[in-house]
Amino acid sequence: MILTTAFSPCPNDIFLFRSFLNNEVSPVLNQITITDIQTLNQLAVKRQFSLMKMSASLFPEVSDYYNLLEVGNTLGHNCGPILLSKDPEAPLLTIATPGDATTAHTLCKHHYPEARLIPMPYGNILNAILSDEVCGGVLIHEERFSYDPCLHLRADFGKLWQRNTVFPLPLGCIAIAKDVPQPLVQHLTNSLRKSLLASLQNPDSAASLATQYSKNKDLQVIHQFIATYVNKETFYLSKSGKKAFHMLWQYDV
Repeated sequence: MILTTAFSPCPNDIFLFRSFLNNEVSPVLNQITITDIQTLNQLAVKRQFSLMKMSASLFPEVSDYYNLLEVGNTLGHNCGPILLSKDPEAPLLTIATPGDATTAHTLCKHHYPEARLIPMPYGNILNAILSDEVCGGVLIHEERFSYDPCLHLRADFGKLWQRNTVFPLPLGCIAIAKDVPQPLVQHLTNSLRKSLLASLQNPDSAASLATQYSKNKDLQVIHQFIATYVNKETFYLSKSGKKAFHMLWQYDV
C-alpha cells in the first residue's frame, strides 16, 4: 500500500521521521511532503495524504477520515504558543495567528475574544508585529525560544492552559487514514517509536538533520525544542493525554 505522508519541518517531526527520511526502517513512506502547519491543515481537510501531521484543534473536523495515532503527538507541559507585542501594555486589538485551524488560533480566540484575529503565513508574523501591522502575534516552533528581545511576552498559552486544566496542552497530532489496514498501522506505529528513540539516542546527528529543515540553525535552540516537546506523550499517548485532546476540542466548540 502506498503511504503518502506530510509533516512539518519542526525539529520534533524531523526527529520522529528521521529513520524514514534516511530509509532505515519500513514501511516505505511515499511522496513525503514537508511544509508549514497551516498548509498541512489545508491538506488534511482535503484528505490527500494517508499519514499526516496536523494541528490538534483541527482533528475533529477530519475525524471521519483519519484516526489519531498514539505516537508522535505534541503536547506541551506548561509551555505552548506565546503571544508577543512591541508595547507591553498596549491593548491587543489585532493579533496575528499562524492559521485559523491551528491550536494557537483556538487559544487566542478563547482568551482574547474581543481581539480581531488575523491568520497569516507563519513566516510573516514576526515582521507583522515589528512593523505595527498588528498589535500582537503568536509565535510557535523554534521562534518561541529565540524571539527578538525588543518584543514583550504577553501570554504563554501553555501555562494558561495548564493552570486552567492541569493537563498538558495538545499542539499537534499525527493521524492515519482509516482505510490503512490495522496491521500496517501497528507496524508503522512501532517503526515511528523506533525512529524517535534512535534520534534521541543520537541527538547531535538528529539535530544536525533538523537544522536542514529549520529556519533556526542554532543547535542549542533545536535541542531546547526537543527537550521541551518530545516527552512520554510523544511515545505513547496516555489516558491523560487523550483527555487533554478532548478538552481542547471542547474549547473550540
